[in-house]
Amino acid sequence: MAEPAEKRQKTGEGEQAEEKKPDAEMKEAEAPKVAEPPKELEVDAPACSKPKLKEPVTFLTPDTTLNLMQSAQGNVLMSMNEGGIRHFFAGARANVGVSKGRYMFEVKIMEFVNVADASHQSLAAKNVVRVGFSTQGSSLVLGSGAENICFDSAGAMLHNDVRTLAGAKCFRDSIMTVLLNLDKDSPNFNTVSLFKDGKRACQPQPLPDSLKGKTLFPHVSFKNATVHVNFGAVPLAPLPFTCRMVQDATKADTSATKHEAPADGKYEVVYPVSLPDEGTFDWLDTFLEKNKSYTELSDRAILNWASQSGLWRQKGHSVKSCNDRPDKNFQAPELNDDSVRKAVYSIAPLQARNYIVMEVKGNLMEDERKLLLDRFRSPAFKKIACVVVGEPTVEFKKHSQKLILQQKQEASDKQFNAKKLEEKRKKIIEQKQKEMEKLKKKAEKEKKQKEREAKKKAAEEKGEKLEEEDEEKEDEEEEKEEAEEEEKEEEPPKAELTAEEKKMSFVKRDTKDLTPVVMSASFTKFTLPTKDEGFDDIKYEWTKGAKCDEYVKKWILERKLSMRIEDLQPSTWFNQQWAKWQMAVKAWQSKLAEYKTVVAKKAAAKAAKEAKKAAAAKKAAEKKEGDEKEEKKEDTEAMEVEEEEKEEEEESIDFEALDVFGVDDILNVGAETPLFKEYQMEDWAMLSLRFELHILAHAFRKDVNDPERMGIHLDHLAFYYNRYFKKALSPKDYGVESFKEIVDLVDDAVYVTPRSVLGSLLDGEMETFAIFPKLAEEARRHRGLRLALGEESAQLKLSGAALQGQRQSAPKKQWGNAGNWQSTGYQQGGYKQQGYGKAQQQGKDGGKGGQSYRPYGWGGNKGGKASGKGGWTDKWY
Repeated sequence: MAEPAEKRQKTGEGEQAEEKKPDAEMKEAEAPKVAEPPKELEVDAPACSKPKLKEPVTFLTPDTTLNLMQSAQGNVLMSMNEGGIRHFFAGARANVGVSKGRYMFEVKIMEFVNVADASHQSLAAKNVVRVGFSTQGSSLVLGSGAENICFDSAGAMLHNDVRTLAGAKCFRDSIMTVLLNLDKDSPNFNTVSLFKDGKRACQPQPLPDSLKGKTLFPHVSFKNATVHVNFGAVPLAPLPFTCRMVQDATKADTSATKHEAPADGKYEVVYPVSLPDEGTFDWLDTFLEKNKSYTELSDRAILNWASQSGLWRQKGHSVKSCNDRPDKNFQAPELNDDSVRKAVYSIAPLQARNYIVMEVKGNLMEDERKLLLDRFRSPAFKKIACVVVGEPTVEFKKHSQKLILQQKQEASDKQFNAKKLEEKRKKIIEQKQKEMEKLKKKAEKEKKQKEREAKKKAAEEKGEKLEEEDEEKEDEEEEKEEAEEEEKEEEPPKAELTAEEKKMSFVKRDTKDLTPVVMSASFTKFTLPTKDEGFDDIKYEWTKGAKCDEYVKKWILERKLSMRIEDLQPSTWFNQQWAKWQMAVKAWQSKLAEYKTVVAKKAAAKAAKEAKKAAAAKKAAEKKEGDEKEEKKEDTEAMEVEEEEKEEEEESIDFEALDVFGVDDILNVGAETPLFKEYQMEDWAMLSLRFELHILAHAFRKDVNDPERMGIHLDHLAFYYNRYFKKALSPKDYGVESFKEIVDLVDDAVYVTPRSVLGSLLDGEMETFAIFPKLAEEARRHRGLRLALGEESAQLKLSGAALQGQRQSAPKKQWGNAGNWQSTGYQQGGYKQQGYGKAQQQGKDGGKGGQSYRPYGWGGNKGGKASGKGGWTDKWY
């Protein structure tokens, strides 16, 4: 029985389908219908009697990338394929553009060059050809930016770094034809199409708004390939309809780019000489805007080229260590070894075009300028130094103000948008909370309603009448919804320049022209160019002549005071002085340990004698009668004790009344007492701080050996302190807020000049270091007096880092089992110096390194010549 027609239509199974079934029981779905290609709307080009373009369509050198090489006829193009530059796109824009009509041009892929496998993620596709149109002066790499549109050999269309599938894959010997339709009477007006080997590869693609109404120039970009470009008039692969080629275009529909050759036959190579961060690259941008025929040679241009070529860079292309020579970070050896830079500078002198060589550091240093000049030693180039130093022109100041305002507006917009997003987030949370409250109230209302209905039903069954609750008002309040506030479209606030910003001549940016290390090592060698170096001409853009030289000298002098020297290393003189100081401190602390040991022994002996005397008195009291000999003996013992006490009283000194600066021997101010007998941990720390800042001020000036560098600026005190002493210096460790306050703590030895430079009150060369314990003792007494008078600000607030880290010989902290602080240097209230050497290990007193080792001699050697500021006369100890 035959199937009904309706069923046959529903299943899509007919007699013909049944014959194709390999198995009668299998069900085959209806094959999808192949859509018919849209009707070709392009028609044959009509005959034209208007004047045609006579100028040959070709590629001019200024409109090509540096890595592109042309054949003698100019229609065969290839790129450099050695080193890192093989990963960069080559590009060429034709000299004739189209503004009306419908025209096409062809590119035949002659070969794809085999290159090493791209094993790094930073490397894009190996072999690519892009064909399209661009505006005059736009990027020479198709696909990057909004001023061009193209199709690539991988079957995609690119515009403004956005890739969409449109086209067909092309291989060796494929002919890619791009048709641009700017004919207002055509249904495909303002479209661009790709044809492969004469057949349509994609439907007409609309031109982006950024390209409409502009003159568009034929353009080709590629890498690791050789291509043949055909502008006409006869196509290599005719289309299904006749279409005129660019070379056959009507003159009125075209516009030609001209790069006039110099009258004297010499192209210019401009070397901008500008101080770092004083409008260097801003001036360069204004120069290139006015002189579009110039090609920039710089690392900035290379990085921009890499970005347009789609090369991946760690942290992106916007993050740079500096502007002049930024780090590459491509994670590929051939891109990080400067092979691209070498290739650029090797090919540039061979091409007839104008250059501007932007090397901030290189153009400021005579030796490097000579190397850069030597690259263009050909007589075909005129080498010009353009000095951009001093007070900028009014025009440049206006440009800087515009950039500063733009920078400020962007920051303001960012802050405004962040605020709006936060407000929106809070509003969403608030709305969700309100919705939850509504749902909760609705559930409670439904529950109450059910309870009322149940009560009402129960009352009706009993024949009772239930009084209705007056809840209308309550219900109205619950059901009433709050009117949502309409969100007003608030415009971001307009940024305005402050009075201070209006005085600024240069834009301040986070990324500096030079890294701190490079700047520190080179700025003292900055000079202005002279004709003797090989320049054909020197032009002064801002300040002229001698005033310009004065400006540079003043700029260098200011940097000498404010910039730190990154590669400065401590000299032998400093290391010797530092070693002597450490030995002296060790000797002082050893003497203090001995003194406290003697004091402890005397105290113990005195206590024993007192006990003995008390016992004798007790014994005498108990025994009223005794032997005369016994009484005589006891009297003799008492007399001996009294004589010893008398001797002790004679040896004691009035330490508090001692004139600190009148002491001849700080190790023995009397009765074998050292001057520093009352020192606590903080006193040793302040003693070391005095010497360290003093010797640092002198060592810096010696090591720098530059009379124009007056000393260490306070902004860099921590850096140099760490460089010399290998430890950190922090104001917080001394209970203060600034480095100026640290210096004020020891202002009896060092001071700060009006220009915030560290200075010393003492001479650098000293026969002894005794002045430092004297200053520390005087400061300790003065501090104690202030504290006794109730002046709490006199109290030192040193942290553990300051107490432990200020001196190399500081006792090492340990924590006992009971949680008490212990030290290898302090025992039972007295300081015990840990000895060193064999004698100490053997328990002897006199060997080298033992506790009684005296590297400078302790006994009786007084005097020495006056040394230090104020004529202090003592030894190191």
